[in-house]
Amino acid sequence: MKPKVHTLTLENEYKLIGIASHLSPHKISWMFNQELGAKFQQADSLVIVEKEEYRFPVYKFEDDGDILYTLYANKLERSSIIKSIKKIDYILKCEGFISARGFEQYLDKLKKVKNILTAFEIELEQLKSKEKEVFN
Repeated sequence: MKPKVHTLTLENEYKLIGIASHLSPHKISWMFNQELGAKFQQADSLVIVEKEEYRFPVYKFEDDGDILYTLYANKLERSSIIKSIKKIDYILKCEGFISARGFEQYLDKLKKVKNILTAFEIELEQLKSKEKEVFN
């Protein structure tokens, strides 16, 4: 008798959260550290070259569950990382295995942080391929 083989395939190895807040990148990462027990630290900026060179602030934190959280400022003076959702101020990439329930719980916690106006999952299918490349 042959053993049954079950294959687990993950559609996406990461999820994106759009965040609206009037806080500066440094302040929002500090608020996440204070209120969520995270340990975000400043990382190398994300550089995007269009007509000009834009340096988007980036903060990273890896939790004990091996999930890497990367916080990107989405907007600068005349540019944004995800142009199709220009109104969001920050993008939080959650990389690694996270259950649907765990993700929803984390999203609910984010919404309760002071000065967070809203937070929502960004559907990867809605992003243009050029926008997706930034996060791969």
